[in-house]
Amino acid sequence: MNNPTKAPLGLLVVLAISVLLPSAALADRATELKGAVAIDGFLPLWWDADQGRVLADISRFEQDMLYLVSLPTGVGSNDIGLDRGQLSETRVVYFRRSGPKVLLVQRNLGFRATSDNPDERRAVREAFAESVLAGLKVLASDGESALVDMTPLLIGDAYGVALRLAELEEGTFAVDANRSAADPAMLKSFPQNTLMESWVTLAGTKPGAQVSSVVPSADSLTVKTRHEFIQLPDNQFPLRTYHPRSGLWSVSYRDYAAGLDESVAKHLIVRHRLEKKDPLAAVSEAVEPLVYYVDRGAPEPVRSALVEGASWWNQAFEAAGFRNAFQVKILPEGADPLDIRYNVIQWVHRSTRGWSYGWGIIDPRTGEILKGHVSLGSLRVRQDMLIAQGLTAPFGADGDGGAAAQEMALARLRQLSAHEVGHTLGLAHNFAASAKADASVMDYPHPNVSLAADGSIDLAGAYDRDIGEWDKLAINYGYRVYANDEAEKAGLAATLNEAQEAGLRFISDPEVRGPTTAHAGAHLWDNGADVLERFNQLRDVRRTALSRFSPDVIRPGRPLATLEEALVPTYLLHRFQAEAVTKLIGGVDYSYALRGDADATITVVPASQQREALAELLSALAPTELTLPAELLPSLLPPSYGDVRSREYFTHRTANQFDQAAPARALAQLITQMVLEPGRLQRVQQQANLDSGQLSVEDLLNQYVEALIIPAGTRDANLITTEVAWVALRELQRLAVSDAPDPIAMASRNRLSGLTRQLRRGPQAEQMREEIRRFLEEPEEESLPARITIPPGSPI
Repeated sequence: MNNPTKAPLGLLVVLAISVLLPSAALADRATELKGAVAIDGFLPLWWDADQGRVLADISRFEQDMLYLVSLPTGVGSNDIGLDRGQLSETRVVYFRRSGPKVLLVQRNLGFRATSDNPDERRAVREAFAESVLAGLKVLASDGESALVDMTPLLIGDAYGVALRLAELEEGTFAVDANRSAADPAMLKSFPQNTLMESWVTLAGTKPGAQVSSVVPSADSLTVKTRHEFIQLPDNQFPLRTYHPRSGLWSVSYRDYAAGLDESVAKHLIVRHRLEKKDPLAAVSEAVEPLVYYVDRGAPEPVRSALVEGASWWNQAFEAAGFRNAFQVKILPEGADPLDIRYNVIQWVHRSTRGWSYGWGIIDPRTGEILKGHVSLGSLRVRQDMLIAQGLTAPFGADGDGGAAAQEMALARLRQLSAHEVGHTLGLAHNFAASAKADASVMDYPHPNVSLAADGSIDLAGAYDRDIGEWDKLAINYGYRVYANDEAEKAGLAATLNEAQEAGLRFISDPEVRGPTTAHAGAHLWDNGADVLERFNQLRDVRRTALSRFSPDVIRPGRPLATLEEALVPTYLLHRFQAEAVTKLIGGVDYSYALRGDADATITVVPASQQREALAELLSALAPTELTLPAELLPSLLPPSYGDVRSREYFTHRTANQFDQAAPARALAQLITQMVLEPGRLQRVQQQANLDSGQLSVEDLLNQYVEALIIPAGTRDANLITTEVAWVALRELQRLAVSDAPDPIAMASRNRLSGLTRQLRRGPQAEQMREEIRRFLEEPEEESLPARITIPPGSPI
């Protein structure tokens, strides 16, 4: 063995001193960490119990990682929307050292250069601003790493709770550091991620009604906030280009390295990483299957319904070439629903029924879904129970005690579980799917109830019982494995062609949500290819249900006043189908298209269909359609002592007594407001200008006035006729002073002027004439009574 080279004596002395006498920075570190508990992992942490501090050892400078903030606990109000298990956007961040500070910086991934040239990438990076999310104080440093205090970040309002409350005018809130603290039990660091939780208390002034309804002390709101840092996935995830007809979500960015003959706008579909064990096999098991876990907090029989509905997706993955690649299990006992290792279906409670949603942790660079996370509102199922009970009156002598109602509600839960899981697989809403029965769980379904041969109301086929054909095609587009790029391009095109040939269309949120939307083939909460036919079918079901409506719709022992709560969804059963019918007026039809597609044109709804739609909507406001059975009225008691009418009830003008006209006012306002929506009338006018055979604004307003307002000026006008007429008149006045284009506003003013000559007799004629004259002299919306509050419809 060779002897090692001897070092000079002086060098040995220096080395000994450097070991025995630590640097000032290391001494500072030792002081700062005295008594602290170490938590090793991705970002090493220390918990300093004496000072209540969370310290982190940052050595990954200038290294990208994922960062997100979430709410392990919620506020409990659907209207506020800060729910248990809610996730922020996933951000790519890095740490930057600058003297006594470490900055937490978010990359700007909306603008990129996907180029091998580092200077080209730098040019784009320097052209657009980044965001510094936090400045962390350096307590000690050894040159390669810095010990920083994370506590100010943790007890700040990183989720934006105060901002959300301010936007909703629910009060002015700010973090109270004295009442905020890190949770030492939830400081965890693993090889690939680190998480930290804290109690964040926001002190407020003038808290709003929603905050006051759910917080024990409305001026002090405390939520748990989680910060999580996650190692970036590897760069082996296969990107797949988005197509607007694919039905999948996308991540978007602008690529300044694109060729001059290409668009800089780029879109990648959002999907999980799913690989075959045998890539060449037509059907193969997955290397690692997608497993979803149902919240243990969901009670039975809800839990089993959630498992069953979510499990439908295995059919779609089988069709895409994967065997048993999608599985659903119960969340292991003690597991954290927000743990990135678990795709979770979480059962979320709120004070009122509200939306459910599916999202997750997504790598914004590639669209890879790292964790799917579903939040299901627990009170929604009770609305389906209420609808079913109102339709079937199950608690009478011949009733089934609510068994059929419960089965319909559980069927809805299965469909809802599948729907929200679909979002976490990357699928968007498809509101055109209801035109083909059971085509997709990604639509919003109304219970598909019907009249049986014996005249009873049949609930058996109310909701889907399986995955749809559209869903299989969308999963096929997103997840099928191909041998090479050329095969993938051909396969994806074939999938889109298959959908088109089967008559399966994809139309999503922008074409459907809001009063101004015009698409005649995609709607919320509708059923059937022919929306007019289904509207009339639902009217028949509604008439039958109202004719039999009685205290038998509520369970014995319930306050009789809650009968009205069940009356609301029965009376307004056709409200969403009416909205679909309204969209035929001034409506158009089209598909998302690229240049060269065969159906890349917009078509106008035929004039005959528009006229029929208007006539049917106006006929739905006839007194015979709106008047409640006389024998029902004595059972509609006011609230019991200690109870109040909630927003799920009609708005009354008779103090605490039931207002016989309240249901009619609500439905009249729903329909008249939709018919006279200014954007709709502008489309009607535009279509009439291009085609003289089309319905014109003048024709529409004449039919509207003659059907709804003039009858109140006749001698046989009754309570319902009068109420509808006043609602219709107010909406016509609002149109006259709205932001509608001048021709529309002028047409409405002309029609109001003409009304003063037509209203000649009857109990309301003179009063209406005087009201119109006064309004035309000083047409101001502020002079009109406010619209009534209509019981909420969505979500069901």
